[in-house]
Amino acid sequence: MVSDKTFRQHRFEADEVVGQRFERCLFLACNFSWLDLRECRFVDCRFYDREEELTCQLQGCDLREASFLRCDLTLANLSRSECLGLEMRDCQAMGIDLSQASFANRITPSSYFCEAYLTGNNFSFANLASCLLERCELHGNRWQNANLRGASLAGSDLRDGEFGQFDWQEVTLTGCDLRGCDLPGLDLRWVDLSGVQINEEQQRGLLEQIGLVVFP
Repeated sequence: MVSDKTFRQHRFEADEVVGQRFERCLFLACNFSWLDLRECRFVDCRFYDREEELTCQLQGCDLREASFLRCDLTLANLSRSECLGLEMRDCQAMGIDLSQASFANRITPSSYFCEAYLTGNNFSFANLASCLLERCELHGNRWQNANLRGASLAGSDLRDGEFGQFDWQEVTLTGCDLRGCDLPGLDLRWVDLSGVQINEEQQRGLLEQIGLVVFP
């Protein structure tokens, strides 16, 4: 285990990270790109320095079964990474780039399953364009201004999410659990909500947005 250490502008090599656990480490402008980080654990680590505005590169990494717990991943680049089984909980992830990351295991070209545990994170201004995150644990996240163009969250648990300034028409939400979410701007006439779970209060709000007045 590596703990309480600062790395500055360090290009990590495979033998430094394989199966490693990092706790309370600070990574400043470090590069992990294209490394095998399977089953690595990062706990209470910072990948972003707010004073110097330095972030880290993790694009193209193998992050299968990796964990980030209570980490600061602001503006980190995880694009094109293999993320099946990725765990990311209670992280600051504003502006994180997960575009073209793969959370799916493809059995055949048309058959696949997804696995991810992304809960309690701040994904404001995050880029998850074209991601498949179907039937995954995605509850308690903030999604303000997040880019999910072409993404599918079908069947996922999105309970208690915050969705301000969110483009509902760009993402597939069929079968999702949206209970406890704020749903500003969600228009029933333009978004397929087949199989979606909501509560009574949300139902009233959605109907009022299209001009229907609901009485108890």
